Amino acid sequence: MLLLATVALLTMCNSTSIEDEIEYTEASIGNDKISIDPNGIESKLIDMVNDHRASVGKNTLQDSPSSYKYAEEHNDYMIAKNKLSHDNFESRAEKIAEETHATGVSENVARYYTSAEQTIEAWLDSDSHKKAMEGDYTHTTLSVQLDKEGRPYYTQIFIKVD
Repeated sequence: MLLLATVALLTMCNSTSIEDEIEYTEASIGNDKISIDPNGIESKLIDMVNDHRASVGKNTLQDSPSSYKYAEEHNDYMIAKNKLSHDNFESRAEKIAEETHATGVSENVARYYTSAEQTIEAWLDSDSHKKAMEGDYTHTTLSVQLDKEGRPYYTQIFIKVD
């Protein structure tokens, strides 16, 4: 049986014009092996984020395919380090802003949640995650990747393009 618990929250700030609140969360999945479809979770979770935004009167977010590589690279980094982090966020955000002409960038990260439903529930239960999901953004990208044990890592980037 999978044990779910949010065990870590971290807020980091930076002094640039980039969104200043980001945090992360993780679940404990125990020793059970399950099959996870990262592409299916990506699609479903983006739909769920947009459904939530619409339910609170916010615009739905457009896909930002050019930013996907940054979410994917950050998942690779977290998997290699075996930890959740926002390491190098400012650099990542600056590159995204340069490429997309964004005026704001934020991100949520998570790991070990085995479904889109579990992930969005955890993000909605967190004030900082919820703030990012409901923020003044126009675009998003989301990468879900599995580590060598098949455990998922999530990086969702929120982007505001005027």
